Order: sequence, then structure tokens, then C-alpha cells
Amino acid sequence: MSMIKRCKPLLAKVANFAEINVDFLATESHAFHFDMPPTVCWRSLYGRCVGASEVSVRIAEKLVTVCATMNEFPHVRYHQSSAACTEIGAVFHEKMNAFIADNAEWWYYGGQGHAERERGTLILCDRKDDPLSPIIHEFTYQAMCQDLLPMEEDKISYKPDGKPDDKDVGGEGLKDVLLNDNDELWKELRGGHIADVITTLSARIRNFVSTNSGAALAKDAGADMSLSEMSAALKNLPEYKETMAKLSQHMHLSHMCMDEFNRKNLMEISELEQTMSTGTDAEGKSLKVKELVDDLIDAVAGIGTREMAVRLIMIYIISQQGIKPEDRKRLFDAAGLTEDEQVTILGLEKIGVTLQSAPPKKSVFSTSSMFKRSEKLATGRSDKDSVYAMSRYSTAMKGLLEDVQNGKLSEAEYPSIMPLPVTSDNNGASVRSARRGGGKATESRWGTKAETGKKKFTGGRQIVFVVGGVCYSEIRTAYESMKEGSKEVVIGGTSYVNAGDFMAGLNALR
Repeated sequence: MSMIKRCKPLLAKVANFAEINVDFLATESHAFHFDMPPTVCWRSLYGRCVGASEVSVRIAEKLVTVCATMNEFPHVRYHQSSAACTEIGAVFHEKMNAFIADNAEWWYYGGQGHAERERGTLILCDRKDDPLSPIIHEFTYQAMCQDLLPMEEDKISYKPDGKPDDKDVGGEGLKDVLLNDNDELWKELRGGHIADVITTLSARIRNFVSTNSGAALAKDAGADMSLSEMSAALKNLPEYKETMAKLSQHMHLSHMCMDEFNRKNLMEISELEQTMSTGTDAEGKSLKVKELVDDLIDAVAGIGTREMAVRLIMIYIISQQGIKPEDRKRLFDAAGLTEDEQVTILGLEKIGVTLQSAPPKKSVFSTSSMFKRSEKLATGRSDKDSVYAMSRYSTAMKGLLEDVQNGKLSEAEYPSIMPLPVTSDNNGASVRSARRGGGKATESRWGTKAETGKKKFTGGRQIVFVVGGVCYSEIRTAYESMKEGSKEVVIGGTSYVNAGDFMAGLNALR
């Protein structure tokens, strides 16, 4: 403000100033974060060090700006076993009431004159209640880009004919790509399994060349054209260049993901991850603990990077709620872990994961229920709709959102700051009778099926916030929840977290 005041030419042009409550980053239509990565806030949230309350207040204040922007005065529900969620929920309630008192002209859905939608609900979750989801390899397009490629938030730079990190002096020849909601093709494909994405893109490219603009060219030419002639002619058209550039860009990025998948031998690694996280192999067979530990020791001994070994060992410890000291030593030695890497694994204890297991009563490997919010929400719940053996694991968020959509979220597990009214948000009646809105699908030039109208949601908006960071599989799950259910979901977190962010946060808890 002082700089503006001193700049007389600029000051003469300024008509007015207005304060906008936007203390968050809205990176997608239904996803946001606060740019507070684990290395910044985890020590306060989970170490409960000096300054913990200040961090909780900061998060609560940022949540107020989210709700103010969306005109929501939400009911507040929080995970009752989380100290961080309990504190943030209470502070948010106080700050939100103060905001309303200070802004008489501000309105909210469900208030007087705005009954077109019920009041929303803010649901506070805790990252420590599901530490598995950020570290398990997920093979959807967005998750793979963020996990395997050198992304900087939503930007990636690469050589179209080279590797993503093949940077020459001065960065000449590099292509910068922004993967965000301005890219309609990215919006459509980001939640898809990488195999489906590549198949879809290949079909779109063939279809575009051979049927769309190609058919028009052939008609204008007055004769049938071969595919090669059609392709050569299309390359001179501006529309062709733009469309093919976008399709080719995503084809290139998806193949980069697959190259990393093959280079890191993720087929075998992910099968081991899925078996540990679900308790059964691809055929549904339960394995003995000794067999799986032996398999894990062989895997970490021959793995390409110690980072991958750290992830595998953490998945075992989390899913079994601890590990015998002798097995932990064998794993650490087999993987050749440094002291720093061991500190990262031991940091799990800071977020409530039991490191040392009690003597087992049975030899069969089974998944832990440590983050179970209800019987249905236990981690490791198989996704029966998945056709890929490497995608058997489902996040705890999926079960939570199913309960939200059906109005069955437990009030014992997720109590409310104030008594909840009897609305469609906490009973299942409106869900069963809800009409699936949405406009007629039309095909865009990318070949995507775009909706000409928005889906009609019922009840209040559900704002799900993950203290400690939300991972990309959970964001995908939120979109799937809206597609299948009747309630609108907005999901956010203190930051977006991938496996690297999660491990950095654990290391910072030392």
C-alpha cells in the first residue's frame, strides 16, 4: 500500500480498493489447499510443539475465507479422536461467527432469502487417520504425474522428444505445460487409470485424423483421400495444429508416466503394496505373515531406490499396526537404510502409528483397523468395481464420502459443534429420491463428452477438509462421489500431498 501511495501516476488511476477474502488456492473447480506443506505445519499439528494453537488459528482463519467466498455458513463436524480437528473446529466456529457479525451485507445459503440451497457442512478430517493413501502408488493419470514426474505444483517442463529432466543449457527446446482446469482434456482424463487414458488418447487421435476434419477435407477435395494424404493436409490447418498439439501433449505425458512405471518396476512393487494394504493377494488369498515378510525383505533388498524401500516398509508397519523388532532390523538392514531414512519411518509414531507390534495370535496376515471410522470405513476395503488388480485398495475417504452421500455419517465419530438440524444432509431420505440432474452431453473438438448443463445437487454443500494435507487419490474420490451421489462435495487440505511430501513431513517431526 505504501508503494502504491508513493506512485502518483498509479494513484491517479485507482478508483477504489476492496478487501477480498481469498486466503487459499483454488486449483480445481472442487478442490483447494492452503499452501501449508507438511514440513511447515506438521510439527505444530502432531508434535504439539510451541505454536500449535497459532497454526490452528491460521488454518481456521483460512477456512473462514473459503466459506465466505462460497457463501457458506456451515455446520461444523470434526473427527472426535483428532486433537487438531477438535481445536480447529472450535476456533473456526468462533471466527465464522465473528465474520458474520462484522459483515452485515454478507449472505449465506440456507439463510433468509437464500433458501435455494440448505446450509452446508464442514467436515474436518485428519491426515494421521489415513497415512496409507499418500504413500501407496496410484495409477490414475493425475496421481502418477504428481508422484513420478518432476512437477512443480501444476507445471511440468520437458523436451517433447526427450526425457522430462533432459534440460539443455539455458532450457532451450523445453516445453512448459500447465495441468489445470483450463485444460478441458486434462479435466476429463486426470482421474482415469493410466491404461484407460492411453487407450482413450490413441482412439481420439485416430478418430480425429480419420473422421472429423479428415472427412471434411476429403469432401472438399472431391475425392477419397488416403490416411497419409489426409494427415499431411491436416497439418497445415490451424485447428488441426492446436487440437493435435493438445492430444499429443497428453499422449506424451502419459507415456512418460508409463516409462517411469516400467523403469521403477512398479508392477511387482504395487502388487506387494496392494497385498499388504488389503490383506489378500489378487486372487483374494490371505498370506501368512512370515511369507509376506520374506517377500518384503527380498523386495527392499533388490529395489531400485531406497525411497521405494522406505515406502514399502511404512506400508507394512501401518497396515499391520506395528512390526516385531527383529523383523524391523532385518528390513532396515536388507534395504541398507541411512539413519535419516530410518528417522523418516520412525516418524510414523508421531502421528499415532504403532511401531512395535504385540506377539501375533495368528500367523495369517490381516489389515489393521486403526483408522476405521466405522466398520465400513476400514482401510484396506477392496474396491469391487475396480478391474485392475493394482487398484484393489480404496482410501478411507471413499467410505466417508459414501456415508456423507447417504446421510449416514456417524455423529459419534464426527460430532457437531452445534446440534445438527434434521435435513437431507443427515438423513438418507432425499438421497433415495434425488433426481440426477445434468445437461445433454455434446462432443468437444477434443472428443470429450462435455455437459451443456450442470448437475443438480440436493441438500447443502459438503466441504471436506483434511488437516495435514489431502492426497490426489482423495481428490479423485471426491469427484467420483459427486458423479455417483446427489450432494456437491468440495475437498481441500492444508496442502496437497504426494508420497514425497508425506515422507518429508515425517522426517521433520524428529
